Amino acid sequence: MEACLAASCAAATTDASSSVFLQLVQTLLVAQCSLSDTSKYPADRSEEIARNSNIEFDFVVVGAGSAGSIVARRLTEIENWKVLLIEAGDDPSAISEIPLLFMEILSTAEDYAYDAESDELICQGCKNKRCKWNKGKVLGGSSTINGMMYIYGNDEDYNEWSRMGNEGWSYEEVLPYFKKSQNCDYVHNDEESRKYCGHDGPMHLRYFNYTDTGIEKMFMDAARELNVPILQNINSAKYTGYGIAPVITNDGRRINMAEAFLSPIKDKSNLYVMKSSRADAILLDGTRAVGVHVTLKDGRSIDVKVSKEVILSAGSIASPQLLMLSGIGPRQHLLEMGISSVVDSPVGKNLQNHVGWQGLYLAYKNETARPPSPTFIMDETYQYLMHKRGTFATNGGFHFVSFVNVSDPTSKYADTGFFHIHYPQWHVDLMTSKIFSMADDIKQGIIKMLKDVDLLVPMTSLLKPKSRGELLLRSKDPALPVKIYAKSFSEQEDIDGMLKSLDFVKKILKTETFVRQGAWLHHLDIPGCRHTEPDSDEYWRCNLRHMSFEYFHPVGTAKMGPREDPTAVVDARLRVHGVQGLRVIDVSIMPTINSGTTMAPAMMIGEKGADLIKQDWLNSGQKDEL
Repeated sequence: MEACLAASCAAATTDASSSVFLQLVQTLLVAQCSLSDTSKYPADRSEEIARNSNIEFDFVVVGAGSAGSIVARRLTEIENWKVLLIEAGDDPSAISEIPLLFMEILSTAEDYAYDAESDELICQGCKNKRCKWNKGKVLGGSSTINGMMYIYGNDEDYNEWSRMGNEGWSYEEVLPYFKKSQNCDYVHNDEESRKYCGHDGPMHLRYFNYTDTGIEKMFMDAARELNVPILQNINSAKYTGYGIAPVITNDGRRINMAEAFLSPIKDKSNLYVMKSSRADAILLDGTRAVGVHVTLKDGRSIDVKVSKEVILSAGSIASPQLLMLSGIGPRQHLLEMGISSVVDSPVGKNLQNHVGWQGLYLAYKNETARPPSPTFIMDETYQYLMHKRGTFATNGGFHFVSFVNVSDPTSKYADTGFFHIHYPQWHVDLMTSKIFSMADDIKQGIIKMLKDVDLLVPMTSLLKPKSRGELLLRSKDPALPVKIYAKSFSEQEDIDGMLKSLDFVKKILKTETFVRQGAWLHHLDIPGCRHTEPDSDEYWRCNLRHMSFEYFHPVGTAKMGPREDPTAVVDARLRVHGVQGLRVIDVSIMPTINSGTTMAPAMMIGEKGADLIKQDWLNSGQKDEL
């Protein structure tokens, strides 16, 4: 912090300390410096490790994201355990802490920004007609670049895992691990809140310091007309309704999981962190993991040794890639890639994700709308840097959510989620962001509309898709990304389920609240759909193919299940079937996707996985079979 102030901020005081303008600049720069203090993160010890070829670690964790940061933190609680955490990215940038600017981090050095393989059923309105799969390549992983929302899903999401033969993974059994991480500042610390929310963990959960109350009121009033509940707490025993999602912020700043879990222990002697270092393969002695082969930032390669376990927490894309590169995966595919098969395993299969649909635009004439003032951005910047409030203190409206069952309104469980965006008339900044990777011709048509109307977009997401995809290696070169065959609409049931959300949106438009506003459902001019009649079934199916996209929620590619399950990669203790000393602790182990955001279960899996390791090594001593 001091270095930042000296180098970047001191110039503001030169020659004109009495100038009010320069004093303002100085104040803003000091505030900005508070966002860019990378000294709060653990130091990079790559060079130290590279120089010491004899160093051996008790545990090596690959991936410093939502799960990996927690695993490393919890394992270092055992003082005589030496823990190495390997991360392909570097420290988070200053802008990653500003909530609204998460859209600008995408497709930068902090984002892998994978391109899925072409699929004519989805993302046809995206650039290059390919879905973009964003994934954090930075300390904190995707918790550094995502929309910050923390939503469990419902109890059945986890009870289903238990019924599939995964002992210890029912909702009641995993709920304590959700709570363990949390410091819930957004709910009262009463008996009901304490049942679903923790108050002693290192991760702050709050509501944003800014919200678009007018739009939220419109939707909530319409919901009441339709007898849809208003939720006081998204993460509770009620699973359908409209509400505000808690987010991983504190004092208006994003707090990524590296900051929450690693910064407080950055100086612990038994924590080692390698940054900008790529894990290329798991070193095996027969079928026992004994280390990791790593490529450093400058291109040098080293082997790091492990005495107890290698833990993969690199996420649903990188963890299966690393397994396959190490000879653990579908035998035939590995042989085709020129990789010797060590364990024949369905790694990379069972890929699931939440698909978003941004094709439903509710338009209305806002008589009070005015073009933003020339100083709008400056004013908002001042509000944020000085007070951590204003539009920069929110994620653009995504935190206003609803979960409904469009097929059966009486059901306890939702089948569809909506994440809401408000595009005010004249304000085109959200439309010019990178978040949706939207083709320019479609984007320009929407920007043109914003000269005349406000737009509300309830973005649909099917919560429990039936479609399954897979990951395949591109080659045995670890520097190359995998091939992502999402197959997100390979099941007709998923297409039909997404289209049913249109019926619910039309019901909203018929409420007195929206009729009074004069709102209507606008039919986007999509070049690829001009052959269809507006509001026809053919038009909406075409709209869905073009205006769909993939969220940050891939799971399932190292599925958890008992050994007799031919689709399982790890057991209920997250140990890789057929390999000793190797676990996967991230959302790739999820047998089925949850009905919320995936950051919440990622953290829960990190907490539970770390506990399983402690149980196995501390309660029973060193086990040869581990």
